[in-house]
Amino acid sequence: MHTNFMNQMPLQINNQIFSRIVAGQAHGQDWKTFSNADWDMFVASARLEGVAPLLYWHLNKSDEFSIFPEAVRNSLRILYSKTWTNNQRILRELERLSGLYSQAGIPLVVLKGACFCLTVYPDIGLRPMGDLDILVQKDNLAKAVEIARKFGYADAIPEASPGLNDLLSHHVRLQKSAQHSVTLEIHDSLVADKSFAYAVPVNWFWHQTEPILDSGQFKFSTIQMLSPEAQILFASAHAMLQHGGKSVPLRWLYDLDRLIRVYSHRLNWDLILSQSKKFDWGSALNAALIQIHAYFATPIPEYVRIHLAEQSDRFQDLVSLLQTRPATHILEERQKILSLSWSGRFRLIAALLFPTPAYMKWRYQLKGNWILPVYYLIRWGKILRDLFKTIFHLTKKFSSLKA
Repeated sequence: MHTNFMNQMPLQINNQIFSRIVAGQAHGQDWKTFSNADWDMFVASARLEGVAPLLYWHLNKSDEFSIFPEAVRNSLRILYSKTWTNNQRILRELERLSGLYSQAGIPLVVLKGACFCLTVYPDIGLRPMGDLDILVQKDNLAKAVEIARKFGYADAIPEASPGLNDLLSHHVRLQKSAQHSVTLEIHDSLVADKSFAYAVPVNWFWHQTEPILDSGQFKFSTIQMLSPEAQILFASAHAMLQHGGKSVPLRWLYDLDRLIRVYSHRLNWDLILSQSKKFDWGSALNAALIQIHAYFATPIPEYVRIHLAEQSDRFQDLVSLLQTRPATHILEERQKILSLSWSGRFRLIAALLFPTPAYMKWRYQLKGNWILPVYYLIRWGKILRDLFKTIFHLTKKFSSLKA
């Protein structure tokens, strides 16, 4: 179960409260027992989990909202308003990009937040987005990036090592510098590229696309989305393999719940199960479905849950490992390294130890080159300190196991 903030919050505030509000089942909660610190943590945690606009949407329709302190009501209202404004700006950007790509003959598939806002949420202000994710075919990637650059986009983050993005990344990350910058991620594969053990061919997903129905609010040139079955597989693997269950915000789990509920009348669960087996993503799918059922009582067919519980695949141990938050940064990087091929492991370790000067200047906000040697020493010193912390943690853990 998702516990990002459980150990940091007062006892009565956790994601179970948020999920009950979203599900319309929070009427039994005694809000009057909340202290000022509880309310502060309620708002802060809702924001970090990406569900503050959803909470405002649901609570605003209930009589209970009047019980909330005025400052809390205002905070949730402002977060909803900011999300709506930000998403409107991102979707307008998609509107313009879709026209450019259509003129260039580049098929475009909208992914993740932008797709969810347009399809499974009743209001574009309910699902916070950090960036705009799109999928293009590999042969069109260079052309798609070139068009985006002409439209004002530039590299968002310098490479830590030359060629590292091509080796480890499955997207090109660009950013448009403006009063309100927009980050664009142009994918040519999904979840992971060839250097990751759990990477899969993207061709299957291109056979699982369909048009996004025009809502009338935006004037998109032809854009597509993945089929609901492909979206469920992608969202589960993205959450449980690419990022790990320990890092999954509640909004990602609610995305899955919305997908299943909105498309319940047409979902082909047999296709989902068979394809998850071919990809070895069954354990990731199972972990994701267990969490959303626990939080939202998502209507998942019983035979699907039984089938997944009885199956195993080669990434089962990795999915289980990624459910826990590592004690040190080195152990966290180890989780990523275990997902890579041997060549990918070597390149990642080299990039962590010897990043490029351009990356160092970006990472530490340095103005000149003269101070770079000092910050390399600082970086290595932090790595060495974390190494000692890791050794101490593992020694203590080994000792407790022997006892």
